[in-house]
Amino acid sequence: MKSKEISKFEHYFLYLLFFELFAGGGGRLIAVGPLSIRQILFVGLIVIFAIRFVMNSDTRTEIWSYFRHPNTAVFWLSVIMTSWIVISSIVGILHGHGTGPVATDLFRTIYVIMIIPLIYYIGENRFSISDLGRCLFFAAAVVSILTVFISLTGKFASDMDFHHFYDWINGLMPGDLFFRPSRGVFYKSDFLVMFAVIIALVKLAENKINWREGSVLILGSLSIILSESRGLYLGILTGVATYIVVKGVIYFKGDRDSLNLTKSMNLRRLMVVFVTVVLCAFFYNNATIARFSKSSGADIREEKKFKWQDSGDANDTSLRSRFVLLTDATKIIKSEPIVGKIVGNGYGTVIGDRKNGIEMSFVDILVEQGVIGLAIWLAFSLLPLYYFFKSFLLSKQLADSYIGLLGSTLSMLVVTNINPFLNSPIGLGFLLPVIVIAYKQFIATKESRLVTV
Repeated sequence: MKSKEISKFEHYFLYLLFFELFAGGGGRLIAVGPLSIRQILFVGLIVIFAIRFVMNSDTRTEIWSYFRHPNTAVFWLSVIMTSWIVISSIVGILHGHGTGPVATDLFRTIYVIMIIPLIYYIGENRFSISDLGRCLFFAAAVVSILTVFISLTGKFASDMDFHHFYDWINGLMPGDLFFRPSRGVFYKSDFLVMFAVIIALVKLAENKINWREGSVLILGSLSIILSESRGLYLGILTGVATYIVVKGVIYFKGDRDSLNLTKSMNLRRLMVVFVTVVLCAFFYNNATIARFSKSSGADIREEKKFKWQDSGDANDTSLRSRFVLLTDATKIIKSEPIVGKIVGNGYGTVIGDRKNGIEMSFVDILVEQGVIGLAIWLAFSLLPLYYFFKSFLLSKQLADSYIGLLGSTLSMLVVTNINPFLNSPIGLGFLLPVIVIAYKQFIATKESRLVTV
């Protein structure tokens, strides 16, 4: 089916929605009464698409065509996911959990229904993969400049000036900034900066990077280094490993001619991979030492939630706090009957001292939504891999832009076990468009192959 253009208003609205998702941290930097800007944009896109769906017969025909397609895993998994989210909310209420925590869990996961408008809006002549990439890199540039400025200001300020700066900046961005004892800062949107860095590394390895993307690669890397977030280094390594594996699969099982196997290109790829791995290993170790050595004396609340008697490198409060939460989560699971283990304890479950989720997303899902919920979330998260692989089986190649997106998605699955991103708009806001891109790429490849045959 030939793709038809969308209105300029819809196009700009999508830019605004994705920029806020990629750069807006927890989504409450701007609020109108009880509603955050993220919630307003979410409802806005649903309303805009609903109007289009009602008024435009071509839109209805196209949507139905996607869901009638022989391969509709994306549709059925979306329906199952949405249904299980609602069921988990009901289970939480039946368990006597507070309506507030239940509603919070519901609202941060119901973002999955955005798959419906996005499956229409994302595509050629609409909001393309290039549009999404530009939005991601622009947001990553803004976030990187902001976080580098905050980190450097903290590092060079006196203790008294830093305390004033700390209170002021946290007042502007409440709940989104996590300062380290070294005064480096982690901002929730650094998670999206990691995706930009992975995609830029793929482009650099393939000699397809421009100066804007190169600038974001440098700024984003500096932001991640100053954030001292070890999980982001693991995510970058996952993205690079995905690049290596996919290229290897194409070499041994696919179209070798698509790889440009010249000596200079092979050397360039090897150097990019080698330098990335070495630097990630170095800064991972450096971040561990910096974060868990003696504090600079600043009153950094995020690093003092859990008190321990150990000192030095052993005083890994981040790891130990997760161990405490994991232990409590295990107790909750063991205390549940078989039905509870399968269905979960419901939304709003308190784990340790956390009312609204813990850092380990899949553990959080297992506790609240049971084995069924865990299986659904895992299958949904792997849809990009599923569709890109099926596309590869047909064409015997995979474009570098898709490899970058796949690497970013798989890195999300690794990092979300350390920091809670997947089951929230921050993670879903990136995962959903990648699922749509992978799905449409598979459909286009299949149709192209049928025409060729």
